[in-house]
Amino acid sequence: MTETRIRLVTRGDDSGSCHTANAAIRDAFEKGILRNTSLMVPCPAFEDAAEMLAGLEGLCVGLHATLNAEWEEVKWGPVLPPERVPSLVDRHGNLFQTTAALHANGPDLDEMMAEIQAQLELARSRGFDIAYMDCHMGFTWVADEVADRVAELAEREGLIHRPGGVSGLPRVEGEFDNVVDQVVARLEAAEPGTYMLVGHPGYDNLEMARLGHEGYRNIGRARDWERRMFMDRKVLDCCKANGVEPIRYTEIEGG
Repeated sequence: MTETRIRLVTRGDDSGSCHTANAAIRDAFEKGILRNTSLMVPCPAFEDAAEMLAGLEGLCVGLHATLNAEWEEVKWGPVLPPERVPSLVDRHGNLFQTTAALHANGPDLDEMMAEIQAQLELARSRGFDIAYMDCHMGFTWVADEVADRVAELAEREGLIHRPGGVSGLPRVEGEFDNVVDQVVARLEAAEPGTYMLVGHPGYDNLEMARLGHEGYRNIGRARDWERRMFMDRKVLDCCKANGVEPIRYTEIEGG
């Protein structure tokens, strides 16, 4: 048995966004190296995610705190009634498409934190044992003190947030035919240590294609490859040959 050289935190984002994402995340967990998924509670397939993923032994689930609805065709509002968080929604009651639009609307910090708290509570009520928290679309810049308040919420709720000692895999030079080959090259180039690999698993189908927006029209194909980077035979063989151990957030030393 090859000695462990690399501990790899493998995270699949956007569970809850659609059924296809939920199915791909479950497949990448059951047949591949995926060990963590970040859950989008306000999204259309959240209840589907609860049925498919809540209580799945060995899968570590985090809250993907969501204050934006970025797709052009598929939209969603907050968990709280829009009238309780008016600074977070557009005239249709949906979350803003971009973080820039949210920033321009002058979001109220207390409303932001109330919505994130409500998302966490709803996730727990549906059977998810939430272990960590991160922020969808990196919204913490949109108002002063947001990052501090998010960190405080995570600490208060016992959630892992921005664990130390974890790096991104090293970049490698050269041209690659696909994401799988690139991930294999990055794993082979990595020195011993703890790293994180984040993707958005999906399948190339009509449901996934509905989630496109300007500048990102090939989402089905792109996210199918992001699923494969967690379960393709090349990746599995590479992990075995190079002593790569996929781990959960709860297994990060000092997390």
